[in-house]
Amino acid sequence: MIFDKLENLAQYTFNNQKLNSALQDIIAGRVEEENKSDDFQKNKIAFTTTSLNEKRYEAHKNYIDIHIVLDGKEYVEVANVQELMNTTEYDADNDIFFGDVVSDNKFCGYLQKGYALICFPEDTHLVGAHKEVEENISKVVYKILYQ
Repeated sequence: MIFDKLENLAQYTFNNQKLNSALQDIIAGRVEEENKSDDFQKNKIAFTTTSLNEKRYEAHKNYIDIHIVLDGKEYVEVANVQELMNTTEYDADNDIFFGDVVSDNKFCGYLQKGYALICFPEDTHLVGAHKEVEENISKVVYKILYQ
């Protein structure tokens, strides 16, 4: 997991060239553009946050997610996938499964404009939550093949 300001993403380099390509897209300021790439997919979504006690963690086996909030703020938690309990069956078509984390071994905080949250397959993440007041969120999620 990497949580950092967008302005600091230029300092990261990875062995995964598709991930590097997504970071270059972000650094170049093209987050909101609908440009096509063989290296990554961008999903622009808008939603209202859900109460934390109604959310579950999600995990992926084959994709890296980069979450970038454009408007609003969402409460997030990230833990190692080994902390997941009560998991659903893996949906291979959508590369996703869900579960719960009861351990205190997790990162908790808010993701808002100007920051990025990068989650690798070993990171299970709870996103789109609020602890007190609902927020209207606009965000972009980059999906990058890990392999």
